[in-house]
Amino acid sequence: MHTLTAINPTNGHSFPLVSLVGAANHHDSLFLKPLIKLAQALGIDIKLITADQAYHDSDGSVLNETGVYVVAPASEQAKLPENVLQTPMRVTCNNSCEIPMDYLGTTLNGHEFRCGATPGECMFASSCPKSRIINFDNGHFQPMPTFHTGSQTAIKIRKNCERPFNLMKKREGLEQTRVRSQHGVVVRSALTTIVTLLIEMAGTRHKPQKKDNQQRELFAATG
Repeated sequence: MHTLTAINPTNGHSFPLVSLVGAANHHDSLFLKPLIKLAQALGIDIKLITADQAYHDSDGSVLNETGVYVVAPASEQAKLPENVLQTPMRVTCNNSCEIPMDYLGTTLNGHEFRCGATPGECMFASSCPKSRIINFDNGHFQPMPTFHTGSQTAIKIRKNCERPFNLMKKREGLEQTRVRSQHGVVVRSALTTIVTLLIEMAGTRHKPQKKDNQQRELFAATG
């Protein structure tokens, strides 16, 4: 079950909007485009999606087809392109250059960088192309690269979008559902999404507020 969830970044509240159900032996990435297009067909305006590593837009096709940016944590299997340092993220033109390049933005082919050297600073200026394009990948150079501050913010709040899905599985009993057909699964999932959304909007199910913490700080307790 693949669920698109709206997140309020100021308070972390999340609301499930629309879900797709598919066979477990199909990779999660196959459902990203259909889920986005379904939401757009329903009139939901989407600009950015944060998701886990299974939903990478590694070739930029999601952005090209839907106009939606997808940002996910960098895959551990992704290798850094040549002449790129990760910490801090720094791109140079070639093996001989040590001057960091300036980031220009995203093109259809990848991320564009230009020479960051000041006049007379680089001895290779006469033979250097002074520009470079790094292809999209499922690492740090996704269509919305992970080194952007906005990307890091989106990745940090990603866990919030999983809460409604966990509620649907655990609280509403979807994890234990037993139906005899795919249509039954779809109907059960749709009704569960609706119920979870309404409950969250109404705010009728919340854990009781904890009383004031009576535990004393270590130094206060020891004097």
